[in-house]
Amino acid sequence: MSDLKLSICIPTYNRARYLETVLVHLQEVVAQLPFETEIIVSDNASDDNTLALLETSQALLPLTILKQSENIGAVPNMHAALRAAKGTYLVYLADDDRLRVEALQNAISMLDANPAASALYAPWQIKDLVTGQVTGQFYRQPRDVSIAQGNYGQLLEHIAEHSIYSEICILRREVFQALNPIANDIAFWAFTTPAEYLGAGDLIYAQEPFYCSISRHFVGDNRAQLGFSEVMTAWDTYRGGLEVLHGLALAHGGLTKPAMVAKFIRNHPIERMYTALKLRLQLGGDPLESYTLAARLRGLGLGSQLPAPMEQIRSTAALYFACVKLPATLRAESVTIIGNCPEETLQQLAGITNLPVRRAQQADGIGARDVVLDFSCQDETLLEAARTSALAHVTDTQLQQKFA
Repeated sequence: MSDLKLSICIPTYNRARYLETVLVHLQEVVAQLPFETEIIVSDNASDDNTLALLETSQALLPLTILKQSENIGAVPNMHAALRAAKGTYLVYLADDDRLRVEALQNAISMLDANPAASALYAPWQIKDLVTGQVTGQFYRQPRDVSIAQGNYGQLLEHIAEHSIYSEICILRREVFQALNPIANDIAFWAFTTPAEYLGAGDLIYAQEPFYCSISRHFVGDNRAQLGFSEVMTAWDTYRGGLEVLHGLALAHGGLTKPAMVAKFIRNHPIERMYTALKLRLQLGGDPLESYTLAARLRGLGLGSQLPAPMEQIRSTAALYFACVKLPATLRAESVTIIGNCPEETLQQLAGITNLPVRRAQQADGIGARDVVLDFSCQDETLLEAARTSALAHVTDTQLQQKFA
């Protein structure tokens, strides 16, 4: 196996429908590559027809199957595939994505020509297989760039100049097996992992994408990309990753544009927070989380630049808390309204909770399993029943104070 050049490593779990299309694609890839290639698929104890599909495909591909006896988790399963590889170079391939053969071959040639390089990173395309159209590309750079071992300053400046997330790469096998990079929730792995590889050798950032992330395989197959879900929550880990990389640059030198880097580290997480809030408001995310995110942006001096008025975000969060979150926490059976609540607001409340929403005109209309929402009620009998009989009594004034 000394001539084995490339290992294509695929972790999978219960994705036979998509994996089947990838395996057909890889028949074309392997046939066109001018060097020996292997495919490693690690099946994370799927209970669909994944294993039968893989066994059938062994007659058509240089395929090694790893069978996990139980689900070991996504990251360990990915590491299992990568560590089983025997090629000079490793490339991760999701079980529903594609490789661009000519660009992949060019990337391998660049690594061959740069034996000091531990890894090659490149942008990636977004492609719709139904239309055949490339619909986007994650980051662009004007030329190929080589970064010398240990030059963390140049790495950070390159990332900052082109807003790069270093996610798609080809690795030297011995580098991966020596470093075993493992992500955590404190610092974004796409900033910290390339720093690990840069400690072991040079890094190449290629201009040409060799990887396609597939947004749609079939009609009706509209799935969120991983990066889409990350942007909804990961802004603090983005900041953490940039700070780790900045610390390496400060400790080891190499920064030539410190002001530009400092601005990027400050602004990039804020931009991601703004994008996350905008998406949450558009897609109906948790209103309490949206309020907290808006409050953070307001605290950064951006209150006038929010994607929706703060008053609207506050109001939505307050009603959600009173009619959904609090009743669920207390295991309430209904939401009871007292005071001057317009019919339009009552209908709005009924639309955001699965519990019955009703008005109480008399004290006996308030039950022991109710959350009472009080819109400036002046009836002392009702108020006393709300305070003493209900699970919780929440006033509109209290909500305004809570979501200030």
